[in-house]
Amino acid sequence: MVAIATAILIVALLGIAALAVDVGYLLVVRVQTQNAVDAGALRGASLLYASGSTTPDFSASGAAVTGATQAVELNLPVTSADTLTIQANYWQQLNASAPSNPAAIQVTLVKQAPLFFARIFGQSSAKVSATAIGLVQSPTSLGAGATHLPLAIGACMYSLFWNSQTNQPQIDPSTNQPYIINIGSYYSGSQNGMDGSNCPISAQWTGLVSTQVESDSALNDIITSGNSSSISVSNAIWLANGTMNDLYQSVYDSVNACSASGSTTCEYSTVPVVGTVSPGTDQTVTAFACLHVLSASYGSTKSVTVQMSGGCTPNNASGSGASYGVVGPAMLAQ
Repeated sequence: MVAIATAILIVALLGIAALAVDVGYLLVVRVQTQNAVDAGALRGASLLYASGSTTPDFSASGAAVTGATQAVELNLPVTSADTLTIQANYWQQLNASAPSNPAAIQVTLVKQAPLFFARIFGQSSAKVSATAIGLVQSPTSLGAGATHLPLAIGACMYSLFWNSQTNQPQIDPSTNQPYIINIGSYYSGSQNGMDGSNCPISAQWTGLVSTQVESDSALNDIITSGNSSSISVSNAIWLANGTMNDLYQSVYDSVNACSASGSTTCEYSTVPVVGTVSPGTDQTVTAFACLHVLSASYGSTKSVTVQMSGGCTPNNASGSGASYGVVGPAMLAQ
């Protein structure tokens, strides 16, 4: 009788041990799996846009999917018994109920976790599944150090050279590349085949704050160290007095030095868009745009030569706004 009771109790005790040990172990594996797919989603999302690209790369062999795969495997080994699925697409294509539609990447890992005490009941493993979605959105706020170009462009110029229907720069048919824009203070009639007569003032230097900051040293500090305080849509920023043709030879020289013609540290720069470029006034930021800065000159034609671009990825940005070629840091959607 005692032997029979002991045998029955041993089975019950083993069942309790299986529940305590194996379920506890599965919870640990679940956390590890979630951490791995989170890392993969964040890494993949950060690679959806190549530098200067206006469209995300959703291809299975692209940098985003490859980077996501590598990030998962660095955090948790993926064996032949496991199933790793990675899909890159716009968020609403991955999830029809998504509240917005930025570029996103979904990482799902189904992990076969070994069991221990449960083996006596014929159960040697259990499936543990985790999913994460990483995405990049167009920011509505730039934190300190997010941009190194002390320049604001007018909404009129932005509309002239950016195609809001395709969400890409207007293309010059003679080069099949985005139009090259020589930003001075004034257009005269046309600019590289685009009629600029309705956009008399294209851009202006700015200290990127609402106070009257416009010395050449202050603007050069931004080029060297970035904006000193955050800038957000609906904030006011001060536009420098005078015209771009009259001021700041050292600023032109500094921009040229960091442009595509120089060190490239400001080659792709995020800049605020303001409704009206009116020198010597505070103007409200309406959006952020991405400029491909080719060069700058203080010679006989004082200008900053740029193209409208995409794929600007400021490190310190947040919020979710309309897409104007700027994408913020990768974030998890779930």
